[in-house]
Amino acid sequence: MIMNGVLVKSSVLISLFAIFFLAGCWRPPSVQIYTSTSEFENTESFARSDATLQDRGYDPVYVVKKGDTAYEIARCHGVELKAFVVINKMFAPYLIKIGQRVRLPAPTKPPSCVPNTRDLANQSNGHSSDSLIHDPSVNLIVSPPAIAVHQVLPISEPPLRAGDKFLWPVSGKLISEFGPKPGNLRNDGINISAPAGSPVRAAENGVVAYAGNELRGYGNMLLVRHDGGWVTAYAHNSKLLVELGAVVARGEVIARVGESGNVDRPQTHFELRRGDKAVDPRAYLSWK
Repeated sequence: MIMNGVLVKSSVLISLFAIFFLAGCWRPPSVQIYTSTSEFENTESFARSDATLQDRGYDPVYVVKKGDTAYEIARCHGVELKAFVVINKMFAPYLIKIGQRVRLPAPTKPPSCVPNTRDLANQSNGHSSDSLIHDPSVNLIVSPPAIAVHQVLPISEPPLRAGDKFLWPVSGKLISEFGPKPGNLRNDGINISAPAGSPVRAAENGVVAYAGNELRGYGNMLLVRHDGGWVTAYAHNSKLLVELGAVVARGEVIARVGESGNVDRPQTHFELRRGDKAVDPRAYLSWK
């Protein structure tokens, strides 16, 4: 009996020693950490392996159609705009071409399509001195309509800025301020009244990222991309003096004041954005 007892105690000690030895050798499994960019870039592979998404008709590739914008594509497919532009290596203002094949990250919310931006911009209430947006969740200017196949996309890197602040684009009277408006509306920029034909100047060195009038509520409009992820918008012009892809200098005359689009008097609607976020231009503008 004693021998058996010794044997039992020995087996227990051996078992405990094995457990502690194995515990000393065990290490937790490695965890792969993704930065925001790499995570977005891998969303397509995640989506491909998700049978549930495929059963719902998910397709990781979309062919751009006339009138599409980057914002609308993202919203219509239930994906985040930030994830969409990162996976496609886009720069603000996220210009796309008709027929372009763009990648779609895995959707994170139910698809929510909105009308074509050209129709939406034309739904304003008659003539107004504001370039107002009727749906606060819709951003018209951040991503302009797809351009024709034969048009050349602007260079990716704009020239360095000439100053710390941006230049006032027009000399005139401020008639509409930045921010919310009555009736659940908002103005993503400011409106400056000036005589028809007055010069509209580039607020900084940059590259023309859009020149056209597809967003009919805004008339003849320019978008200029600047160093540091900044974008400026100039709407309601009577005439555009620069073309898509042109490199412009701070203070250069790029358009003429007009009343094109949905306004009732000559003026310039001016927006300043960093990426897809509109900011109050007055805090960043200078007369010099």
